[in-house]
Amino acid sequence: MTVDAIGPTLAETGAPAPALPGGGTLGKYRLDRVIGAGGMGMVWAGYDPDLERTVAIKVLLDAGEAVLRTRLLREAHAMARLKHPNVLVVYDVGTDANRDYIAMELVDGGDLAAWLRAKPARPAIVGALVAAGQGLAAAHDAGLIHRDFKPHNILRSTAGRVYVTDFGLARGQLDLAADVALVSPARIGDSPSTGPRAYPVDSVLDSELTQTGVLVGTPAYMAPEQFAGLVPDPRTDQFAFCVTAWEALAGARPFTGDTLDALKAAVGRGASKAPGELPSALRAILTRGLSAEPAARWPDMHALLAAIEHAVAPPRPRWPAPLAAVTVAAIGVAGLVLYDRGGAAPPPPTPPPPPVLQPGACVPAEEAFRDAWSPERRAKITGRHRRQLTGAIALLDELAHQWTDAYGAACRAAPTAQTHTRIACLLAVRDEVVNETEDLTDEDERVDVASLGLLVASVHQCTD
Repeated sequence: MTVDAIGPTLAETGAPAPALPGGGTLGKYRLDRVIGAGGMGMVWAGYDPDLERTVAIKVLLDAGEAVLRTRLLREAHAMARLKHPNVLVVYDVGTDANRDYIAMELVDGGDLAAWLRAKPARPAIVGALVAAGQGLAAAHDAGLIHRDFKPHNILRSTAGRVYVTDFGLARGQLDLAADVALVSPARIGDSPSTGPRAYPVDSVLDSELTQTGVLVGTPAYMAPEQFAGLVPDPRTDQFAFCVTAWEALAGARPFTGDTLDALKAAVGRGASKAPGELPSALRAILTRGLSAEPAARWPDMHALLAAIEHAVAPPRPRWPAPLAAVTVAAIGVAGLVLYDRGGAAPPPPTPPPPPVLQPGACVPAEEAFRDAWSPERRAKITGRHRRQLTGAIALLDELAHQWTDAYGAACRAAPTAQTHTRIACLLAVRDEVVNETEDLTDEDERVDVASLGLLVASVHQCTD
């Protein structure tokens, strides 16, 4: 079976309701013109006479489908719970003449997919992606999962503002151990041996809308756990974000397939050999977010976005300490000559090359990193902060692994000036980690996961 990987695969179908007339009303809103349509509704540009403002009104195509009405209500609840500049604002939800609708902020612009067709510059693309990622991170912070993040669900105004929208598939994060009412509808991935899985439901956001053998989402952006019918979590959205970012920056999606099975197989293999030209640092960051195993991805969207911003930031020169001292001394001598002669300063002398490392000059990598992150410091910090540090602990463990690997490789390399610079760069990162972990030993210190994400990206920059 051939599949449109970019199109939505919905859990329900229904005959569309008769078209609404332009110039008519729905509730208190005037309907002006149709500006979009999708699998579950039609979007109108309209007008709110009470507040005298333009609005976007999403109208359900088939008011007779209870499951669609539930999904519309889910979208309204999800979006109304979010207060963030990169999430589309929901004003109102209502029903008129048996038609359900959501009144939202009207954006003067289009979706990200349309904007990308104009071939904007890479810095602008990165800026738009980071803004959308911040909206997605806000959803996760509020306990929500989008489940259908893609370029068509990101809006960009003509002024450059970026918004995440279409939370019609969003659901609250589920605590499977919670003592709440359970439902157990048949799910994708159920088997005769295990039977259907049970999910707690604490609001309309958590109600089940999938049916056996049907996927909910957009296959081209779906994570392996979605193909398997497992419960999504924020790392599922992270995967979709990285597919979106890869497509936007490289001009092609990382995974392709003519059938659902082929696409699923490509997703399961990971992105290590995915097509498209990307800077090495960005490619490494997105590849991690596209890991087939959710646990191997970034701890959260905040860490992923921090790594991206650091990777695209203008490089800062990192001079080894001996070279920096020589340069400062040279500048001081030039200043003395200028003062003594009373004339123009001569050109500054060319700094000498950094000293070449001698074999055996490095200490073992684990020992070099011990002051930054050791089992003793890990235990102390974990004991102080407990659950709030789960993401930071995982990130520090990963940072220690990457740093010791990079440092060990640099120390084993031929002793050249480039090797010396790489080692000096890694030691500077190590010193920053020491400062970060020392701060974390203070129980009142705020846990800044974003800073740790930047340090992970710094390790890659040292070795590029």
